[in-house]
Amino acid sequence: MSDLKTYIQNVLEANHADNEKIDERIAQLENDGYRIVDGGQIGETAWDIVDWRTNEILAAGDDGIEGFEAAGQELDPDDKWIHYDRVLEDVELTEIDTELPEGLAAAVEDWALSGNIEEIAGFIGWTAEKVERYQDAR
Repeated sequence: MSDLKTYIQNVLEANHADNEKIDERIAQLENDGYRIVDGGQIGETAWDIVDWRTNEILAAGDDGIEGFEAAGQELDPDDKWIHYDRVLEDVELTEIDTELPEGLAAAVEDWALSGNIEEIAGFIGWTAEKVERYQDAR
């Protein structure tokens, strides 16, 4: 059981470290004049472009990928927008070693990162506040 507790602690610690790396990369990009955006295809033809930091919808449409690309080119002629997914590709995420079967490891990671904070804290011996801080999803 202690191996499972250690694995869950490692998952949370890796998530926390990765979030710090992502925050550093975003700060660097924003200091260089880039805007982080999110969004994309949200239906068969529907799409949106959202400011990652403020959640402001910058553009939306129902005219497929062509409309999405046209809006991006019109709103970002200087190519200073970077999609959040690309930020994630720039950051080397932490690998966690485990002897758990892949499916079980994935289920434990999902629970550790989005499960009941009090339950997780009680199981691994951390405070609820620490679990919440380390669970923080971007």
